[in-house]
Amino acid sequence: MSLWSRLFRSQNTDLDAEIKSHLAMAAADKQANGADAKTAAQLARREFGNVTLVKEVSHELTNWMWLERLCRDFRFAMRQITRTPGFSSAVILTLALGIGVNTAVFSVLNGFMLRPLPYPDADRIASLIVHSEGTFRTGQFGVDDDDSHTSEDWNLVGQNVTAVQAAAQGATTGVNLQAGAQSGAAVRYVHATRVSAGYFDVLGIKPLLGRGFTADEDRPGGPKAVVLGYALWRSSFGGDIHVQGKGITLKGEPYTVVGVLPKGTQSPGNGELFTALAPADPKGECGGNNCSILLRLHDGATWQEAGAQIARLRVPRFEEIANSGHGRAWFYAQPLSRYLGNQMRTPVLALMLAVSFILFIACANLAGLTLVRIDRRTQEIATRLALGAARSAILRQLWIESLLLALMGAAAGLVLARGILASLHGFVPEEFIPLGGLSMDGRVLAFTFGTSLLTSLFFGALPAFRTRRVDMRSSAGGHAVTAGSSRIRQVLIGAEVSLTVVLLFSSGLLIRTLIHLETLPPGFDARNVMTAKLSLDDARYRDPAAFRLLLDRSLEAMLRIPGVEDAAVGLSVPYERGLNDGVRIVDGPFAGSQPSSSMAWVTPGYFSALRIPLLAGRLLSGSDSFASGHVAVVNAAFGRKFFNDPNPLGRHIAGGEDLMTIVGVVGNVAKRPGIYPDAPIGTEPVYYIPAAQADPRLIAIGNLWFQPSWIVRTRGPVPSISAAMQRALAEADPSLPFAGFYSMSDILAENLVYQRIEVALLSSLAGLALLLSAIGIYGLVSSLVVQRTREIGIRIALGSTIGQAMVKIGASGVVATAFGLVAGLALSMLATQVLRSQLYGVRDHDPVTLLVVPVVLAVIALAASLLPTLRITRIQPAETLRME
Repeated sequence: MSLWSRLFRSQNTDLDAEIKSHLAMAAADKQANGADAKTAAQLARREFGNVTLVKEVSHELTNWMWLERLCRDFRFAMRQITRTPGFSSAVILTLALGIGVNTAVFSVLNGFMLRPLPYPDADRIASLIVHSEGTFRTGQFGVDDDDSHTSEDWNLVGQNVTAVQAAAQGATTGVNLQAGAQSGAAVRYVHATRVSAGYFDVLGIKPLLGRGFTADEDRPGGPKAVVLGYALWRSSFGGDIHVQGKGITLKGEPYTVVGVLPKGTQSPGNGELFTALAPADPKGECGGNNCSILLRLHDGATWQEAGAQIARLRVPRFEEIANSGHGRAWFYAQPLSRYLGNQMRTPVLALMLAVSFILFIACANLAGLTLVRIDRRTQEIATRLALGAARSAILRQLWIESLLLALMGAAAGLVLARGILASLHGFVPEEFIPLGGLSMDGRVLAFTFGTSLLTSLFFGALPAFRTRRVDMRSSAGGHAVTAGSSRIRQVLIGAEVSLTVVLLFSSGLLIRTLIHLETLPPGFDARNVMTAKLSLDDARYRDPAAFRLLLDRSLEAMLRIPGVEDAAVGLSVPYERGLNDGVRIVDGPFAGSQPSSSMAWVTPGYFSALRIPLLAGRLLSGSDSFASGHVAVVNAAFGRKFFNDPNPLGRHIAGGEDLMTIVGVVGNVAKRPGIYPDAPIGTEPVYYIPAAQADPRLIAIGNLWFQPSWIVRTRGPVPSISAAMQRALAEADPSLPFAGFYSMSDILAENLVYQRIEVALLSSLAGLALLLSAIGIYGLVSSLVVQRTREIGIRIALGSTIGQAMVKIGASGVVATAFGLVAGLALSMLATQVLRSQLYGVRDHDPVTLLVVPVVLAVIALAASLLPTLRITRIQPAETLRME
């Protein structure tokens, strides 16, 4: 027996005892006045009145009556749900899909935009942002918020902004680690983040062992120190609690372990280990716009105070921009959580809007199903009204039934959402996962519960109001009027079709964009090419002679691999971003200009290995040594952009102090743009220099930011080519591990990962919407066939053909789809405004997409409309007339 049942039974027992006591005392009084026992009892009952009525009135006066009614309604709703398992299962499954995808996407939104960062007092941490607006960058007016800073910025903040503690963060790049070098441990490739002293204090991270970096370690030439992440400490050091103070070999140099971070620690850099950045050094990594600056308020300080100090900073480059008349720029502090969230704000909100369409379509389908069910229960409702039931009580019971179904669907949706989040962790790269990961916290559960309440109101409201039109007299004969509900269902189908069109059109544009990017002319032959990346951010290879010797010996060994045709090394390969290096145009129409261009040092066999065609002049050769005249090969795009000539042979450019003569022009290759990209893959001006002529500065910068690629071209498939390449490298240096092996298609996929994720997610949602819309159309026509079976039988008996009947009934689904298609195409024109920045090589009114979407939808709608009308062929007119 339930708690509430025991409570109500206890109340009834007390009331019965009280009534019996009252009747006994009244009978005793009658007996005292001379009446016999039987007569006294009868007189007492007569004076007391109707006992049952008194009990009901007493129940009404108690505070628990509403709860008793509610529990009774819940029990009745559960009986109705279990009585129709097919209907209930369809509703729960549909809601699970709609609520599940919404919960999963809201979990992503929560992680990026709502959930506090996993740091103590996270609201006191901010990122220093450079806000710029004007035409000084690209020639067109633009507004930008960026967190890239220079050593000058770092020094200004440290000296003038006293309300905060500042910390700097550099890049996260791959390095080579040898833990326990004395014991001959293997070298492994790990990701290292460069940070300043005080970085962990600003984030509020207390090391599990040891400490963070000191000011002495955070300077040029300071002691080499490293802080280990927890996972690396466990995997490479066996969780040694005495690791502090021990030596390791990192980047070819001895480092001392000074600390270990706690388990689960996450930072914006997300490295496996951390080294000192030395942000004050103008010749170091922060010499360019390569560092971010984090701020934590000191105790007692406010953001208003810090903001005033930041606003008073005099930044020379900002003054130059203002004096140029082409724009302006300034610093401001933005909460770190907001800054990190803003990077994914637009795509996450767009995805949230898309999944809300799915929920609306699901609810529209369920509203239609419930309308049909209400029509079938018309006699039941009319009978209950005739017996005295209040309409409000019936409406309440119907809503409770919808609420229970919604809660069951929400519970199933939570299971589905958990599975979706788990798959996203494996499908989406780390940079698209918020700090703290993807999880379902209390905020997500509250969202799911609120969504279930709203959906119960949405798909239960129309059917509930439908009961207000139930006529007891017209329903008594068993013929329910369904024309009104059919029109409502058509409107709902039209609405869900229109939203489906928006999703289909949007996903179609993104698919067309991805196809365009993947089918761009590569400018080289990607067949039978394997590349391997390697970190050369190593003290042993900062010397140009050692650097050149490693390249020569490793390539000689790779050319000896059976089946290898060509081998080369390049700082970057096609599809990848090149090194953004300032280049000075020495002669030609733009002489004296200093644009930024993509640069790569390469070995002589680079163009041959990739089959990049020579258009003019010559390629780089082995005779292009450091002692010979410095030369460069440019691509055609470089010549057109900086010399207004696709064949700039003999022209001169300068990188740093080196004057280079252009000796060759090669074809353009598909490449990821560098600064201010306008597309993920495109044609980028590039100049190539011989690796043998790279000076120490260029070697250091390139190897800091990039992992060079060893490239081999084979005559055909070569078994175990990766292992053979690693063995060949070991002949030159057995302590260098390759970080990974990639075909050119792998590199293309890696550089289009954002577009692939967009297409995968939105196409999945569009497919789900199309499926739900098809089910809705099928359900509408199918219910019309069932409800109008008698009418159809009579029409056929009176001379109408089966074909005419099928067309008449099926037309309801087709008409609803047609209206939805027109409305959806109009809405799609608005949706393209949001997607415009994500489209490349495709117009927002792409004719192919405009043609394909209506055709696909028309075929699906026609099939969904005609299939249920096949039942009409089984209607027997004679049997229908006998039933009438």
